[in-house]
Amino acid sequence: MKKEPTYEDLRKAYSDEEIVESFVFRSSMSEEEKAVADATFRRLRLEQLKNMSDKQVLKAELMRMKLLQRDYFKQNNYVVGYSFEEQLKAYIGLLKKSRKSVAEDLDIHPTKLSRILNGKENPNIDLMYRLERHSGNMIPATYWYRLVTKKVEHDIRQNEAHRQKEYERVKNELVF
Repeated sequence: MKKEPTYEDLRKAYSDEEIVESFVFRSSMSEEEKAVADATFRRLRLEQLKNMSDKQVLKAELMRMKLLQRDYFKQNNYVVGYSFEEQLKAYIGLLKKSRKSVAEDLDIHPTKLSRILNGKENPNIDLMYRLERHSGNMIPATYWYRLVTKKVEHDIRQNEAHRQKEYERVKNELVF
């Protein structure tokens, strides 16, 4: 098994600039040095997080939401917490705005927003475009749409009684 070179090994043959541009190398730190470096990194990261503006925090949370949705789309199963309604509630929560204010921002009636949030009305594509724009294009309209279609697909697979009821309405079924 060939040993990977350390920084010290590479420095004998290359300049620091060449090393930075060309290599990813393993650390030659001891366990104690690694622990100190990890603690220092955590401390600096926490300081950085404390100093983030509200806008930066919102952007980070929206990016987190988007990445979680993207991972969810790779799954075959439906999760209620990722329904359009639940994700829209989470989005509104991140904004720290009232539902009425968000409805105004999206140019929809507050009652319609309420009906969508309560699962009594399906969102239309126009709303998905508006949400995309409202989120600063952080969460694409296609993501909002996929949240809806995941639920529809789940309903199609699970609602056998409705399937049978609709089967009964079919005349002249093709037989092969």
